[in-house]
Amino acid sequence: MRLESTRSSNSVETIAFLNTGFTSDTLDIHIPLDIAEKLKLWPPPSNAVLESLDTSGGEVLSYFIPDAVKLTVLEDDRCSKTITCNAIITTYEREVLLSDAVIEELEIEILSPKTGLWRFKGEEKVRRGLTSED
Repeated sequence: MRLESTRSSNSVETIAFLNTGFTSDTLDIHIPLDIAEKLKLWPPPSNAVLESLDTSGGEVLSYFIPDAVKLTVLEDDRCSKTITCNAIITTYEREVLLSDAVIEELEIEILSPKTGLWRFKGEEKVRRGLTSED
């Protein structure tokens, strides 16, 4: 997928994990510190809000940056629509995580979470997700 900063012209292509346990009412993604730096979102901009978030590992201090990135899923034969997301940056996260709201907005259907099979809504083609080792 491609992440493009709304604060600069910087963008990165990376993989992301679909995390249905990351529930949100808004379009939120977790971004690791190294990618936040590349997107000029670290150090946190003036509109960032320091929040305490409840996670499976307990409460974690995170920076919430509204409307910080444009996100597009890139596949060899097609791309998703581009959506604008809020960025959540923590110093502990190592991967990009997509919330349930983002997954749904991108019209991604998870078919087999363990093996990484998925498709875009309404299509027959089954796709295989990448891993951080790919």
